[in-house]
Amino acid sequence: MKRHVISRFSIFLKGMAMGIADIIPGVSGGTIAIITGVYEEFLATLNNIDIKLLKLLFKGKIKKVWKKYNLNFLSYLLLGIISSIIILSHFITFLITQYPVILWSFFFGLILAGIAILFREIKNWNLKITKILFSSHLYFFVFGLAIAILVQTLKPGINETNTIYLFFCGMISITAMLLPGVSGAYILVLLGAYETLLNTLKEVFKFNSEYFLNFFSFIMGALLSIKLFSKLLTWAYKNHKDNTLLCLIGFMIGSLPTLWPWKTEQFSNETFLSNLYVPNGYFLNIEFIKGLLFIIIGIIFVLILEYISKKNATKK
Repeated sequence: MKRHVISRFSIFLKGMAMGIADIIPGVSGGTIAIITGVYEEFLATLNNIDIKLLKLLFKGKIKKVWKKYNLNFLSYLLLGIISSIIILSHFITFLITQYPVILWSFFFGLILAGIAILFREIKNWNLKITKILFSSHLYFFVFGLAIAILVQTLKPGINETNTIYLFFCGMISITAMLLPGVSGAYILVLLGAYETLLNTLKEVFKFNSEYFLNFFSFIMGALLSIKLFSKLLTWAYKNHKDNTLLCLIGFMIGSLPTLWPWKTEQFSNETFLSNLYVPNGYFLNIEFIKGLLFIIIGIIFVLILEYISKKNATKK
């Protein structure tokens, strides 16, 4: 698929947005992929990659590989994801610690708008009460909602450094990153591997060979998971799109408490929802006004992205 320079840059920026989301525990890169309109193509491209790619590369047929496996799209998207993780990880950490209300409000607005966009994508609604109660739509929505809530009720684990354990962490967290509403970074927090992996990344970029094995182990687990899970999601999208979308909507709605701007403590061991609050005074409270403003900014940002994505789609 040929792409204009503006389209390539747009894909790169969308990749950066996904990378930022993947850094933040509680935010899903899959959600950003849906909001920016690259989710289906991303899944289809990942699903299409197979052993034949390596065979063609060994034969020197790079041009054929580039076209057959849609690497024009995937390379710019992955470049954006990797760039944002490398360049912006320290800045995002700074925002989480110094300006949490602004950051979480913005992402809360993103998710709200993303949920509305997904609801619009569902084609076959049946609003009769009797049909709803016995509809697969309801069951898939409740399943997604329940899984997202269950994840948030789990307590963060202790720091783990075992190489084999990191392989399985790679498999589980990348699977979560492909699911809108389920944060791969938050899964790593729960598995007790988040700090280990952040430290490993820092040391690998310093070319500290002691950390290469841990890094390689995590990446291998992630790659295996991507191949297996992208195939399942692609099949679900093609054959049961409405049910899949409702399951994803359930995931996203269930993730909203994690993104609630006003918390007593982020990722605390308190009972689910018990550490959330609303600032006293509402519109007389600067903290409330600030949060509400950035929720609105997040919603507007998504609407702008959707408009740009639709405009680019009509040009193709």
